Amino acid sequence: MDLDKKALVYTSHYCEENIYQLCKTVQEKNSALLKDLTVIFISNEQRSIPLWKQNMCRNEWPVIWDYHVILHCRTSVTSVIYDFDTVLQFPCSALDYIKESLRPEYTLKEEFKRWFRCVPAIEYLCGFASDRSHMLKEGVYCAPPPNYMPICTAEHTMNLEAYISMRHTSLPMYGIVQSEEAIMEWL
Repeated sequence: MDLDKKALVYTSHYCEENIYQLCKTVQEKNSALLKDLTVIFISNEQRSIPLWKQNMCRNEWPVIWDYHVILHCRTSVTSVIYDFDTVLQFPCSALDYIKESLRPEYTLKEEFKRWFRCVPAIEYLCGFASDRSHMLKEGVYCAPPPNYMPICTAEHTMNLEAYISMRHTSLPMYGIVQSEEAIMEWL
């Protein structure tokens, strides 16, 4: 996929919406490519996951996110990650992303172990909804919201929690949850 990062819709601190908008752009440009795309939510029960090489990182320290969302594209010849919040290339090879952002050589304490919810892009486009209430603290946004209307479906105005949760579900729209070991083999 030939995409200019600067031309894409991006709002800081709204990674789930940034990836939704990226999938929507791909759908508009060439919907056949959606079959190659998987939205990946990274989180855990404690909502405390370390990622390196993020724009918010200082020096060589990781940033600790409550969750983060990236897009994986796998074709017959390539496997890449799209992450709007990384200092790595956009896109970045999946192997480089794992090596630089996940740092598998580090043994993480249990409360920092990452889990990955993998959702086919087409399911994400059909099912995801966010009224952005998770960004409100005492009625004020923690970070300025995107300048477009909140994303909703006919059935949902807010189901972000179901995507962030790393509990297994049988509903296809929420994809499957994988351990870090399994995701490294899959990518």
